[in-house]
Amino acid sequence: MRWIVRLLFLAIITYGILPYYSLYRLNHALTTNDVVQLDRYIDLAHVRENYKRGLHIEKGNQQEGMASTMFRGAANSMSAFTVDQVVTIDWIRIELTGAGQNKAGNSLFDTLDHAFFESPNRFLVRLGELGDNPIMLMLRRDGLVWRLTELY
Repeated sequence: MRWIVRLLFLAIITYGILPYYSLYRLNHALTTNDVVQLDRYIDLAHVRENYKRGLHIEKGNQQEGMASTMFRGAANSMSAFTVDQVVTIDWIRIELTGAGQNKAGNSLFDTLDHAFFESPNRFLVRLGELGDNPIMLMLRRDGLVWRLTELY
């Protein structure tokens, strides 16, 4: 019975450490510009999808004309196209570390203010002070690896 409790305790501790380890590996990949590791720890499709969701122009009232509907659709399409062009692995690297092209950046841990579980499968990281417009990262579990899926 004791070994079951110890095994359960070890599993909980390991589960609690894994997102911090993934954050450490992401930081190392960002500072060294290791593209293979960046692909492993950044889910670019989800990051783009979340940006598109944030830029979505809401529908107006039901009595709007055909021109308004057409302009709204065009604006949403242009927003989606712009996000696909701008949000890249290199852009994320520059946002998080301040590094330029082929230049080593700062560590995430220099500005890390908060890193904790938001739910069992979501890990929230805040870079910067709360009042100074911080960058928020959301890591989600993908097997044993925690991947960056949202960036605010």
